[in-house]
Amino acid sequence: MASPDQEGPVLTLRAATHDDIPALVALGRAVVPPTYGPIDAAYAQRMIDEWWTPEVFARSMRTNSHRVVEAGGEVLAVSSFGRLSRSYRAFSHVTDPHGSGDREVMWKLYVHPDHHGRGIGSRMLAEVESQVEGDELWLEVVDGNEQAFGFYRSHGFAEQERVTDGEWPDDVWMMKVLR
Repeated sequence: MASPDQEGPVLTLRAATHDDIPALVALGRAVVPPTYGPIDAAYAQRMIDEWWTPEVFARSMRTNSHRVVEAGGEVLAVSSFGRLSRSYRAFSHVTDPHGSGDREVMWKLYVHPDHHGRGIGSRMLAEVESQVEGDELWLEVVDGNEQAFGFYRSHGFAEQERVTDGEWPDDVWMMKVLR
């Protein structure tokens, strides 16, 4: 799916491939420090070191769906989503009121800071929502990331659960009913 952008080249939303991994790692290095550094610089570095690596993307691509938005061959944004039960991380603390233990979770939705305010995040979120199997979409936001909270609330998400470990900023789980 492609669309013209009033401020530049055609934006293309497509499935990510293994060839995109270097661009995704670079995107993480561009988005994580300004997003999470003001909240907790050590946490921001941990994110880059643990979750924005070629190995993690390769593993995630085996179990999750990934989408990118690109323009002129440059990756401007990424989203990923999949089943909680298929995550390589354990989330035993997250409750499931339905008892299935298998929520559909959006793990990433990041837009390069140079391209904020162009509707790319909203477009990616709509794409993810259209691909979800089920009637709920869950996501995790780091406490203090007010820009993300505002974005998700404006798109119908509500806080469901807060997880504290005492070492890092709280993880706030949000959910939206889709249908």
